[in-house]
Amino acid sequence: MIKSPIFIKVNREEYSNYKTKEVGNIDFIVDTLFQIFFAFFWIVALLLLFIKTKKDKKNKGGFLVFLILSPLLMIWTLYSYNYVLEPRFQDIKYYINKDYQITTGKCSSLNDGGKGVTSSFVLDEETYYYNKRLNKIYKGKSYKLHYLPNSKYVIESESLE
Repeated sequence: MIKSPIFIKVNREEYSNYKTKEVGNIDFIVDTLFQIFFAFFWIVALLLLFIKTKKDKKNKGGFLVFLILSPLLMIWTLYSYNYVLEPRFQDIKYYINKDYQITTGKCSSLNDGGKGVTSSFVLDEETYYYNKRLNKIYKGKSYKLHYLPNSKYVIESESLE
């Protein structure tokens, strides 16, 4: 007896949009966890450096590195918490309830970031952050965005052109 496969007609565009939406939602969580890990990694590294220099009193170079890096790492950690993590923590309730803000506008500036930097763009004089693998943004084009209100993290973008 020959079994025949069942074919289901799937609209590729609908599937692609669904897949992007679901991955975009997960991306916010993964990116936020990475930001938390990265911010607090420096605090742990600073504590370990302090303990090491405290034990090894002969190592003057390690202590000098500690004195130079301590203020810089603490300033960076405080900046990271205040401007990156706190808005994301405030957005968790919006993310869970899928209560996204919606806006439309034209992209006037684009920063597709570098390694380890969240990409951003300016839409009608407001900066938004996005994952460049999931949302294709081009300077000069108009978009409809679904984003989180505090962190301005784009969950979904739709080209209007």
